[in-house]
Amino acid sequence: MQLKITSNSAVFTKNLGKNFSKIISNGDIILFSGELGGGKTTFISGLAEGLGIRENVSSPSFTILNVYNTHRKNKLVHADFYRLENIEDIAEIGIEDYLYDNRAIVCMEWGDKIRKYIDRDCLEVEISYLLADGGNDNLDNLDRRLVTFKSFSQHWDNKLTKFMARFKYDEYFRD
Repeated sequence: MQLKITSNSAVFTKNLGKNFSKIISNGDIILFSGELGGGKTTFISGLAEGLGIRENVSSPSFTILNVYNTHRKNKLVHADFYRLENIEDIAEIGIEDYLYDNRAIVCMEWGDKIRKYIDRDCLEVEISYLLADGGNDNLDNLDRRLVTFKSFSQHWDNKLTKFMARFKYDEYFRD
């Protein structure tokens, strides 16, 4: 199943993450991909806010991994693999401890680097720039993004169906 939503602003992307937090649960793994500055951290920041995290959520580009406690008595693990070159580098940070922790919700930026090594259901979220016909010269559309949710399991199909039901603006959904 694929779900595509157009975001016209960083605020919309953050609110999308906040609303998405309502359908995720312990043990969920979400892999994010997209260009630099595309909105991955913005979405995760909204998700964290929806989980009750009051700390400032920023990209862990240099620390690689941040762990936040939520009001649900679980934790949000936010990883950023942009700077890591190979699977050995990724394995050294201890992400596998969180991948199999049923009290953790794991969000990985640049998660496509690790996807083939994860043997659990994952949701893939790709956030890409959505520029109008004017291309890069059209400054009016720099905040527009296409957020694509890609499910490959019944577990995530069910969650995305719940998410669509919660979402008020059906015109943003395309299959």
